[in-house]
Amino acid sequence: MDMVIGIGNDLRGDDGIGPHVVNAVRPRPDVETVTIHQLVPELAQRIHSARRALFVDASLDRECVSLGPIEPSEHRGLGHACTPAALLGWTKLAYARVPESWLLQIPGTSFRLGEPLSVFAKSHIPDAMERIEEWLNSGSRRMQSEEEA
Repeated sequence: MDMVIGIGNDLRGDDGIGPHVVNAVRPRPDVETVTIHQLVPELAQRIHSARRALFVDASLDRECVSLGPIEPSEHRGLGHACTPAALLGWTKLAYARVPESWLLQIPGTSFRLGEPLSVFAKSHIPDAMERIEEWLNSGSRRMQSEEEA
């Protein structure tokens, strides 16, 4: 089974773009979708049994949607300090296995409490949805990341 994980808080403007996009993913019997405000080590239990994992998150550092593979990193910090790579590190430590994992970053500009998604973030939703569908349809075929293109 593949997992698609939307990370972010919909009460903080563009931070909620990950869950917003993941909630729009067409249901499939071989795909589990999860939305979460922040990554927590307890999620490692669900991730370790996945065939592949796709993390979907907002980014202040991007001008366009980007998709690339990620590897486990040192597992330090919890809550907002817990990145997808760090969660994979927790997963590897606890279960000695991690699925093939990817990070889809969606640009955002406004992360203030109480604000809705910005027009800028919303403009990237179609591209993000297309990338998710491509990733899901790729199955076990290795996708090419932006860095490899």
